[in-house]
Amino acid sequence: MSAVCFNPFIMLDAWPAIFVADLLRYVIPTSFVALVISLLPPDWAVLRRVRLRQPEAGQQGRELSFSLLTVLIFSMNGVVIFAGAKLGWLQIYTAVNDRGWMYLLASLAGLVVLHDAWFYWTHRLMHRPRWFRWIHGVHHRSVAPTPWAAYSFAPAEAVIHAVFLTLVLAVLPLHPLAIFVFLVHMIARNVLGHAGIELVPGRWLAGWWGRWMTTTLHHDLHHAHGRYNFGLYFTWWDRIGGTEHPDYRGRLREVVHQIAQASFTTAAGQPRGRENSK
Repeated sequence: MSAVCFNPFIMLDAWPAIFVADLLRYVIPTSFVALVISLLPPDWAVLRRVRLRQPEAGQQGRELSFSLLTVLIFSMNGVVIFAGAKLGWLQIYTAVNDRGWMYLLASLAGLVVLHDAWFYWTHRLMHRPRWFRWIHGVHHRSVAPTPWAAYSFAPAEAVIHAVFLTLVLAVLPLHPLAIFVFLVHMIARNVLGHAGIELVPGRWLAGWWGRWMTTTLHHDLHHAHGRYNFGLYFTWWDRIGGTEHPDYRGRLREVVHQIAQASFTTAAGQPRGRENSK
């Protein structure tokens, strides 16, 4: 569609639906993880807890407030993407058969890898003293983050995160399904990173997930110390950049051991429990 035919009021009509979609994408996974954590047996939760400190009073309210502001900024960027696609400036195709399922899956994988690189390097830049206070300082007010901190950004940081997808669409055609799965994956991993408790299975942490994927411990150490662990999805940029926390691997092995011991004790205790009940 040419610029002459484009009706700018379409953007205003599209914004409420985009805002609601972005809001639900934040609220649903965050609420779900927070609910799961609240329902965990206390002993089980203690063995999986990686948070070094406890959240401050009123912290969750602050995290929610800034996250809602981020949702607003993300939705405004969504309107920009909507308009850019209408004008032909951004590349969104709707028929899967135009490029096939292999392209859709490959573009999704590429989107995740590219976003991880974007996040790592912009994250490192945001930690430079001249920029940290007014771009990234809000997020680090949560020294002991909760799931609600996933979107707790200052407006400038929210823009930096939002603009990634817009830039990619300028050069890479994407199907709405690939965009949707990418955004769901992004918020899910983000919420887990701020949960303070390792919720993934212990065998994952001891295997491929622990080797290549960031964990809750990985990001919690970033909030606790600030100078390490800048990655979002994968650990390779921190290894390449020399920014992986020196105690991370040892701490992760301790967490895996605690989870394994807890599982063994529970399994060993079940027969005795049944015998005692007879």
